[in-house]
Amino acid sequence: MSLKYNEEFKYALRDIANNSFKLENQFDRVRCTEWVHKLVMLSDDSLENIKIRNDYAQYLRIMLRAGVLHGIFSNSPPATLMPFPEAMGKLVASKVTSLPPMGPINVYMKHWSPDGRAYVAIKPIPGKGVLTYLSVTPISDGQHNN
Repeated sequence: MSLKYNEEFKYALRDIANNSFKLENQFDRVRCTEWVHKLVMLSDDSLENIKIRNDYAQYLRIMLRAGVLHGIFSNSPPATLMPFPEAMGKLVASKVTSLPPMGPINVYMKHWSPDGRAYVAIKPIPGKGVLTYLSVTPISDGQHNN
């Protein structure tokens, strides 16, 4: 699975390199290089890091095709990259003052049983506890063992 993501990232890097000439501002070109370096140096030892890296790379591709850098790419990359949806949420919340400030996006747990008949999902509710969903498929008469 990570091979697919790594190929996607390599393709994005080629596209970024081919479109980086569209940036007219020399400071934008330097910032673009900083972001590419940051993304290349991000460890690919976990699926979470790979997804973070690829999400930023895909968005950078879109910006370069338009020939501009703005939003999260307006500044040099931070020391630690947060998940892309969280970074975009914080950016939008900072620009729209009527929105509450964005905090970390809570991850939820989901799991299928080995036989595929049960599914559980758990999501934290800040300050309230957790929301739990459980689904179980009954054993059909043909599968019942006595």
